[in-house]
Amino acid sequence: MSHIFISYSHKDTGYAHALAGNLQSMGFNVWIDGRLDYGSQWPLEIQTQLDSCDAFIVIMTPRAFASEWVQSELQRAKRKLKPIFPILLEGDEPWLSVESTQFYDVRGEKLPDAKFYSAIRRVVSVGQNDTTLHYVKDKSKPAPSPLPVKPKIISTEILIALIGAIVTVVTACATMIGGPLIQKWLIPSSTPNPLEIVTATSESLTPFNSGAGVPSAIPDSADAPMVLIPAGQFTMGSNNGDADEQPVHTVYLNDFYIDKYEVTNALYKDCVTAGVCAQPQNIRNYDNPQYANHPVVYVDWNMAKAYCEWRGSRLPTEAQWEKAARGTDGRTYPWGEGIVCNKANYLGCVGDTKPVGSYEDGKSPYGLYDMAGNVWEWTADWYSDTYYQSSPTENPPGPDLGQHRVLRGGALNQDIYLLRDSARLGVDPANVFFGFGIRCAR
Repeated sequence: MSHIFISYSHKDTGYAHALAGNLQSMGFNVWIDGRLDYGSQWPLEIQTQLDSCDAFIVIMTPRAFASEWVQSELQRAKRKLKPIFPILLEGDEPWLSVESTQFYDVRGEKLPDAKFYSAIRRVVSVGQNDTTLHYVKDKSKPAPSPLPVKPKIISTEILIALIGAIVTVVTACATMIGGPLIQKWLIPSSTPNPLEIVTATSESLTPFNSGAGVPSAIPDSADAPMVLIPAGQFTMGSNNGDADEQPVHTVYLNDFYIDKYEVTNALYKDCVTAGVCAQPQNIRNYDNPQYANHPVVYVDWNMAKAYCEWRGSRLPTEAQWEKAARGTDGRTYPWGEGIVCNKANYLGCVGDTKPVGSYEDGKSPYGLYDMAGNVWEWTADWYSDTYYQSSPTENPPGPDLGQHRVLRGGALNQDIYLLRDSARLGVDPANVFFGFGIRCAR
């Protein structure tokens, strides 16, 4: 089947995937890869896909110009006489190597106009749209295991009655055995009311730095389990990544709660049913009952923000997300060092989203699932590649202004480089893609 090959720098992933999604919505088949430095089998696959493509799109930015991989792909496409479609995303003018080819000016992160798609149609036949990007699927992997059934929640009335009965019995026993002294020992006056903890509102939890007596996990108003990340310092950034991850610095955060799992289609659908959230821009998985426990996708930043606020929560800051993913020891991945397919869902492992909570061996130090892989997760922050050079050392809120919002965690179609805890991706907040999802905090 005919297909389109997209060549781009990994730092331009957001735009490349938005373009791919747009092409697929028109019925084109697209092959798009992640970063290319993870093993000899991948360059071979990329070469095969490039040699068999019917159109070659190159996204031109200063980062792509400096990429040896992008330049080598472009030269091979020219040698193979592929129809080349240069897209100028950033820069003053097109590259000399494509100067004789008509280019499309999309500076400002605009998607191409109708002329571009008309030109593509002249050389690429439109196939059946499957709404997913094409990459190698390992069909030997077992089917995803379903999420464990959640226990039923006791109603408020029953809980109140149980607490009252327990207090009555314990008080009576304490009085019979040893009077007020033992009663005080059994039932300290400072013990918090468990009903108040379970039903705490977002106003009583945000900001939340209450110290002793804070529960390690709570269900929020949507019955989504949230885990406490305790106050303290952690190491943010990396010397082994891109320049926007530097300098490595120590950050102090107040304690906060964050979702144990990525937001699922089922949870997001509750917000849509309530009339607050808009449906995902592609509902193929959203409307499929088999994907109810898979992460919701095709949501932009504003949709993610609206959903979390509907729950009385918010999107995590970039610093909160990174601490929740890596803990306090500066590890590379949520589980530590090294990566294999039984720890995360990334390029070449599955080829589709998996139910949230599928990777028991891939949990973060705080017991959070899918902080690496499966889908990217929107954060609250504007993106700046120099923010770490001047960011506050306590509870950094992100830049005041910007053009892009930060995504974290990598996705099922990304290579291991972008799954690192410190990896950052700045994307137009209006962009949606198969791999863009949500995790909330409060």
